[in-house]
Amino acid sequence: MRSLVPACTIVVAAWAVVACSKDSSGPDLRGLPACGPATLLTVSPMALSDIREISPLGNLNPPGHTFPTDHMYFYANVGPAVPVTSPGAIRITQAMIQKRTGGGQAELDDYGLDFYSCTSHHFYFAHIAALSASLATQLGALDGSCNPSYMTGGFTYQQCRKNVSVDVLPGASIGTAGGPTEGALDLGLIDNDSPPLAFVDPGRVNPNTRYAACPIDDFVADVRDSLRVRLAVNGNVRTIAPVCGTVMQDEPNTAQGRWYFDATSGDDHHLALVHENWDPTIGAFSIGTSLPGTTATGLMFTPAATGRVDRDFNLVTADGKIYCYEPTNSAGHLFTQLVSNTQVKVEFFSVGATCGDSTTWAFTANAATFNR
Repeated sequence: MRSLVPACTIVVAAWAVVACSKDSSGPDLRGLPACGPATLLTVSPMALSDIREISPLGNLNPPGHTFPTDHMYFYANVGPAVPVTSPGAIRITQAMIQKRTGGGQAELDDYGLDFYSCTSHHFYFAHIAALSASLATQLGALDGSCNPSYMTGGFTYQQCRKNVSVDVLPGASIGTAGGPTEGALDLGLIDNDSPPLAFVDPGRVNPNTRYAACPIDDFVADVRDSLRVRLAVNGNVRTIAPVCGTVMQDEPNTAQGRWYFDATSGDDHHLALVHENWDPTIGAFSIGTSLPGTTATGLMFTPAATGRVDRDFNLVTADGKIYCYEPTNSAGHLFTQLVSNTQVKVEFFSVGATCGDSTTWAFTANAATFNR
């Protein structure tokens, strides 16, 4: 099958774009160099003065992102949308329009792009507020191949994708991001040169997430360093290595990591017992929609190395004991027990900010069990 992009259409303009046909079996990587120092990205996708902060890998935002995210968020300064530019000599291999409806809000359309700088480093942008006119012309209509809609985070989404092959020069206009209706610009990297991340149950993890890597590490040194100093969440700067954050936090035979309530895909129903992306010394219950007594939320605590109160998740083993947690951002508390190496039980109590007498700790019928 041929691409919808006209074969080898050459446009000589600010874009200096070359669009060629591709086979539907995969992205058109013909002629791209092998990855190495010469293929590093050279331009920040937003002007440094437009970036308020960049959220490190592993952000938590349940229920849509109950599990640590595999991409970064570039937050623009408050105000109108800001320009997004090509971060290097790249080839766009897929374009997407995403339609969001529901949630008591007006319909919102935004755009995503998959691109490569070299044969094995697969990058992507998401939540581009608007495409530049020149790029939109090259991509053509994007509503011809739409996936079934799905729900997450209280909204319904439909994504329409199109395979393309568009070469773009460094600094060329991509479009805009941010502004009054959009959140952050997503930037992710799938590094197919690296071994897969060691998730306990890799079969439950999106293949792209298994190869997720830090996208800003793929920029030349001066740009990389300028982006690193902006790694923060709500002004809390990440200083602990790896400063890019961490996607995979599973610790086998402990309570730490991803836990699944049922066989559904996506993050909404599930649970993560992990650490915050801006400060990995802070523990976090990232709770989806399946824990009775609470809506989807993130609850934080200061991990302890001993005892049964606020014990760090990676120190909780299948020892038959219940552990209690006193979140700093909740008036309630939680019980947690690693029932086996592949099953954890959790219960949230909305009343009582302290754990009380450990001899009285016991689960009730409101406890939920998660597996991996």
